[in-house]
Amino acid sequence: MDDIADVPSISDARYADLAVGDRWGPFEDRLDADASGALRGALGSPSPGARAPLGVLPLLTLRALRRALGGIIPGGVLMGQRFALMESFPADARTSTEVWVSWRRERPGAPCLTTFTFAVAHEGRPKAMVDWTILAPDAEVQA
Repeated sequence: MDDIADVPSISDARYADLAVGDRWGPFEDRLDADASGALRGALGSPSPGARAPLGVLPLLTLRALRRALGGIIPGGVLMGQRFALMESFPADARTSTEVWVSWRRERPGAPCLTTFTFAVAHEGRPKAMVDWTILAPDAEVQA
């Protein structure tokens, strides 16, 4: 996988400042056969294979979100993930991931819900769509 060491782990961004339609990317990553094999099969027992396992999708999307927001915004809790695989891709492949805020619900005094949608492509063709819904403290608590 490409190195993201230059991207901070924690972001200064705030969920309260995000808006539906905010977009980032595409972010390029290179999967390698070792990373794909490590995410296939039993934990700690790499298993070779020609196609990327579904386990690469959380990895690719987490890396894209970290790049998009300059790190991960603290205080949020992952409430749900939804994955749609349109077509598999090679275990050793260059990928491109776009991310955007696709939905938000914010009410005064209540936690904010934010959904990020990720489009993962290989060789210019869409391969997967992923949604992450994050529950975050309201703006006053987060500030």
